[in-house]
Amino acid sequence: MLQQNTRESAVRREEFHRILKDWLDESFDDRVGDDTSHAGPAWLWVRHGGRHFHLNAGTTRAGVRSYLKAVEQNGGDPRWSTRHSADTRVTIGPGSRVIEGFEFHQDASRR
Repeated sequence: MLQQNTRESAVRREEFHRILKDWLDESFDDRVGDDTSHAGPAWLWVRHGGRHFHLNAGTTRAGVRSYLKAVEQNGGDPRWSTRHSADTRVTIGPGSRVIEGFEFHQDASRR
């Protein structure tokens, strides 16, 4: 399982990619976190472009693998966006694709 962090200790995008690659290489876990944890589903926080995002604990190995493939296909810098203002789920790349098993959300709170 990945080490959990908080919104206040969010990592930068490049570090996020490295953490995910290391997790795929070094672990045999099916999910990035403990999705039954009392700490809630937000497991790994990221800051990028003045915003905060979080990867949910239930994100799967297959989802992470697909995301990292999109990172590679987009020169290490895939576009992150949401479909509309009420949706926090982040879509990836120029086609605004939702990656199955990659539970990644933009933080809606204004702190």
